[in-house]
Amino acid sequence: MPSPVWSDKSAGLQALNPTPPTIKQEPKPQSRNTYRMPHGFDKLLHHSPEPDSPPRRPSTQSRYHLHVRQQPVAARACGAGDRDRRPVDPPPIVQILLTDFDPNSQEDRDLLQDPRFTVGCLLFPVSPSSPWAEPTDTDPQRERDHERDTGGIARTDDDLSTPLLSGKAFMSPFYVNADPDPNSAPAHPSSIPDPSVHIFGAASRLHHPATFFIFADLSIRSAGLYRLQFRLMNWGSVEDTGQSMPILAEAWSDPFRVYPAKDFPGMRDSSILAEGLKELGFVELKTRGHGKGKGKKRR
Repeated sequence: MPSPVWSDKSAGLQALNPTPPTIKQEPKPQSRNTYRMPHGFDKLLHHSPEPDSPPRRPSTQSRYHLHVRQQPVAARACGAGDRDRRPVDPPPIVQILLTDFDPNSQEDRDLLQDPRFTVGCLLFPVSPSSPWAEPTDTDPQRERDHERDTGGIARTDDDLSTPLLSGKAFMSPFYVNADPDPNSAPAHPSSIPDPSVHIFGAASRLHHPATFFIFADLSIRSAGLYRLQFRLMNWGSVEDTGQSMPILAEAWSDPFRVYPAKDFPGMRDSSILAEGLKELGFVELKTRGHGKGKGKKRR
């Protein structure tokens, strides 16, 4: 049976140029029992998802951006119970950025302080064949270790029903009047290049406010190579419009490894950013001073 798909363009042309009544045309084979394909359905038929990436919803607010200010590096696999919590180290810290942000604008400052913002965190295993995998993953021994750590199962996005990630995966904003570590502070995106950002560097952002989403309570139950995806949402849009909550921005962490207990290299010293955020009131952060990290093991 032929596929009776008509485009809107061809139908419009036929309406504008009707066939004269004196000219007879042979009926087309698909003129009977025809249907019109729903708009956009052809894209679903030919959709090919990206490897190691979840389905994405398009951003509705191009002004919003997420920046992973502190990347996760490693973690020790935790047990099945809630008592055995092994936080990802260092704790991921995500910052919201606004295109053309004006620190002197009260409206922009109020936007950064909107308590209805939230960032959700998703965990995605990285397969050894992924371009994000470490070069050492091609080693046969490392592949055997990976199969042992993951139970011999190559996990995909569909396997995320298994609760590999535990802890607080949704965080509210933490606003500060001045960035505690301006030397590592990113510049807000600009629609017009601003030469002062390159000339003055961190000094131009010394007293700029900032909003962070701090994931200090994330644990992963199985050893392996992973990435975190962060999604910015504002639940106030649901109250204001009654529509579904859109994804305003997305960001990915770098790949990091979760180790079995015997192979974990230890915790790292806290960063200047983490120490500053704790001093400013985010008490959930557990900081370790210089020389107290690297997991001092008792013997």
